[in-house]
Amino acid sequence: MNLKLAIFKPMLKLAMERTGHGAALGFELTRVGYGEVEMSFAYKEEVVGNPITGVVHGGVIVSLLDTCCGSAAITTLKRPAITPTMDLRLDYMHPAEPNQPIHVSAKVYRNTSNVMFCRGSAWQDDPENPIAHCVATFMKVESPSLSFGNVVRRRFNRFIHGNKAFEKEADK
Repeated sequence: MNLKLAIFKPMLKLAMERTGHGAALGFELTRVGYGEVEMSFAYKEEVVGNPITGVVHGGVIVSLLDTCCGSAAITTLKRPAITPTMDLRLDYMHPAEPNQPIHVSAKVYRNTSNVMFCRGSAWQDDPENPIAHCVATFMKVESPSLSFGNVVRRRFNRFIHGNKAFEKEADK
């Protein structure tokens, strides 16, 4: 494993599992490689889309695939950048079974100077029987404020001073 990925993996895991919608929904990062990521989602009644059947809302599956593909795209970066979703096309194959975890995997299949192209799949028991699959593109947006030191400093200030310090940093 290369050193960059060894350092990056725990940071990505923290970002996906402890912040934003990944934390709210309970995503778990299970594998990270160069251009490849796998995640899982434990069934939760709070995100059921159909209370009669108990099927997870389709938005959760979209979010899982988008997050997983975006994370895979991030692993290919050579410099600090963000990777907003440019396009995501998703095909639902069948509903997820209630009370079972959902697994997702994503892989970057083409990486240009400005755009990363990914494929992703969501399944439960059998990866060959997907709930949904997608293709997505992500744009590279480089930013000097994304250095490791700046990110750590902002997180530390947010932790110590709460959201008010974070809002002041965002205004800069």
